[in-house]
Amino acid sequence: MERRPASDCVRTARANIRLANQICEGADLARLQEAFTLLETTVAEMRQAETEVRTGMTDGSADLRRETKLLKREIAGAMRVVDGCAALCRGLSIRLGLTALTYTPQGRSVAATLSAAECELQG
Repeated sequence: MERRPASDCVRTARANIRLANQICEGADLARLQEAFTLLETTVAEMRQAETEVRTGMTDGSADLRRETKLLKREIAGAMRVVDGCAALCRGLSIRLGLTALTYTPQGRSVAATLSAAECELQG
């Protein structure tokens, strides 16, 4: 990966989050893998930005702070979408008597066992 200033990496990360949010808002299941790939790329961009900051390759701390602040807002918005979708999925799974899904830190789904409280909710 080419060396770029940290603020460029953060800008690219922000663009990836915006694109992933647009894909998720459309609820197009076929494109969700594309959104996931964009978010994986975002993580790589942020790791590069961190490396550039640690090695002193920044193009202006004011620009980097501004981009980072905007990135935090976009991540917060994306997390609201993800949290809402996860809550809906859990609620539907419980209501329909299905095994709820849980996810690894890498975003891969794993079947989970129902808790006692969830079993009681099923009636």
